[in-house]
Parts: sequence; structure tokens; C-alpha cells
Amino acid sequence: MNRYIGEVLGGFLRFAGRWTGRMGPREPERILVVKTHAIGDLLMVTPSIAALRRLFAESYLAVLTGRWSADVLLGNPDVDEVIKFPDELLFRHSVVGLLWLVKRLRAQRFDLAAIFQASGAVQVLIALAGVPVRIGFDMNGSGFSLTRRLPWSPNSDRFIGDNYLDLPRELGFSDAAPASVLVLSEREREAAFERYVEPFANRGEMLIAICPGGGRNPRDKVSAKRWPADRFAEVALKLAQEFRARVLVLGGTDDEAAVSAVMDRIPFKGIRPERITLRELACLISFCSLVVTNDSAPVHIAAALKVPCVAVYGPTNPLAVGPPVDTHYVVKSEVECSPCYSNERFPGCDNPICMKEIAVEAVLNQALSALRARGNGI
Repeated sequence: MNRYIGEVLGGFLRFAGRWTGRMGPREPERILVVKTHAIGDLLMVTPSIAALRRLFAESYLAVLTGRWSADVLLGNPDVDEVIKFPDELLFRHSVVGLLWLVKRLRAQRFDLAAIFQASGAVQVLIALAGVPVRIGFDMNGSGFSLTRRLPWSPNSDRFIGDNYLDLPRELGFSDAAPASVLVLSEREREAAFERYVEPFANRGEMLIAICPGGGRNPRDKVSAKRWPADRFAEVALKLAQEFRARVLVLGGTDDEAAVSAVMDRIPFKGIRPERITLRELACLISFCSLVVTNDSAPVHIAAALKVPCVAVYGPTNPLAVGPPVDTHYVVKSEVECSPCYSNERFPGCDNPICMKEIAVEAVLNQALSALRARGNGI
């Protein structure tokens, strides 16, 4: 019954649109890209944004995203405007806030919306904002309000970023997949280095980033994605000793316990930048020879910056969420129940044995492989 109602509502919304859902003979003048949350997911959308820019070089292109993630788009040459909104509008269902957002979007009079998520609620929001052509992803009928639907298959071995590219392909893009885009200025890179690194390390010393937190965004809190902090510390200490490196232990406010647990075990080798912004995190990673992390935003930041990264995967599938680049080194759980978490809501797990069974040696071996491939081997 709910699906039937959705189809009826979707038909009305499509009928109410000014266009039929097929691009006309002219390019859209104003394009709205929608990806509401998750830093890594937004970075996985940047190749599709680049593809849209190649297709519609003269169009105005804006991206709608939450404040949590928005700063990864600063300086992106393919984006004319980033429309930020408070993340809680979506996840706390603020009716007044959502009406404000709809009004703001309607005033912009976009011709085409490229919606990079299979959320029926988000898609209806864009329909209510009066965007006549709305192309996006459908999963189990969620795309009822779209004018053009594409299949979404998160429970597979296909890289999600490639699934995203189906959208610009549907509009005519046929080139090879663009790379992820994350632009940092030399000025902000130097400012981050001078503030957080220079007081503790000499220029030229090898830097290795350890990111023991993650697994949280405005929608989800998935602590089961975290490898034990004491094992991160073991890896950090061995790499620091082997390569005479300094270790940047990085994390946000939600990661303080994990960061402290690592720092307590490497007091003379560790550097702990506190209260860093997302941009500062990316700047610090850009100076590193290696990043060791859980499946979280630093994986995708490192990939975009071409910094070698060892990522530990348990609940998630590295083929689906891991960047397909040669600087990405995977350590994956082999327990039968892994992976259990795709791009939907996390089902919950009180005993993440998938992470507990991953040994220090497995992560250390991949770290050594990454450093040797970079020319830092012994």
C-alpha cells in the first residue's frame, strides 16, 4: 500500500514538473547536485561532479550538502556554489528548517537536480523545491518522485563511486572516470604545518598519520568500524622505530578517547593536533608518507591527495567503499559475517569480531608494503 501511494505521489510530482524528465535541446542553465552528508561519500561524488562539469561546461553548478561535509568542496574548480545546511534539519526532521531549505532552493530556480542518494525523503524535498528534471537513484521504490530513475545496488562488490557515475553516464558522459577532487592551497597547508607539526618535528622528518577513530557522521554512529586503539598504537610504535618517523595521531571531537589511547602508548613519538578542522586534517595528511586508519573519511582524503593509506575493514566491503587506486592498501576481516554494513542503516553489532580478529601483523605488513612502494623501504 505504501509503495502504491508513493507511485501515485510520484506521478503527480512528475506531472507537476515543467519538463518531462528528458533533457531538451539546450543545456540546463542551473544544475543542483545533491549529496547531503558523509565526508567520504561526498568525495566519492566529486568524480561525478567533474563529469557533469565536462558535459555542461557553461552551466551554473551548485552542490547541496550538510555543514559536516561541505568544506571538502572548497576550491573545487567544478563547483560554482556550495549550499550548506545544518545537518540536523534532515536527521532531526525539523519541519520549519526543511521548509526554509525548500524556499531557499526554490528561489534559485534550478533546471536539473542530480541526486546522489537513494533517499526518498531527500528526493521529495528536491521535488518540492520545484526542480523540474530530477535524476537520481532508486532502491526498492524510493525513487518514486524522480523524473528519471537509476538503479542503486549498495549490497554488491561494485565501487559506490562508479555507481554514482551512472548518473552522468545517463546524461551522456562516456569518458574514463575522473579522479576524486580535493583542492588544498599552499597557504593553508603551510599554516597547518607551522601550527601543528613544526613545534614538534623538523621539516624533512617522515610523518605517518594514525587515525584510530571515525565511523560517525550526522546520520550514523558505527563504532563497530573501529579497530582497537591499542593495536593502532602498536603499529604506530613499530613504524616510528623502523623509519625514525613522527606519528600524527588525528581525530575529531568524537575520537578523543581513541586518540588518547594511542598517544598514551607512544608518548615520545606522537604528535596530537587538537581541535583541528576538516581542512586542517586534510592538510596534515598531505604531508604524510602514510596514513593508517579505519574505514572513515581519511581513506578518501588520502586517496584524493594520492597519499598511501592502509585501511582496516570489518563491517564494510572494501570493494564497495574503498577507493580503487593503487595507493589504497586493504586489511580485511575474513569472518563469515563480514561485511554486514552497506550504504544503508547499520544493523547494529554488540560484538564486532570482524575487527577484533584482525592482527597487528596484518596491518603492519601492509604498511611496510606501502612505504616500500613509495621508496621509503628498508
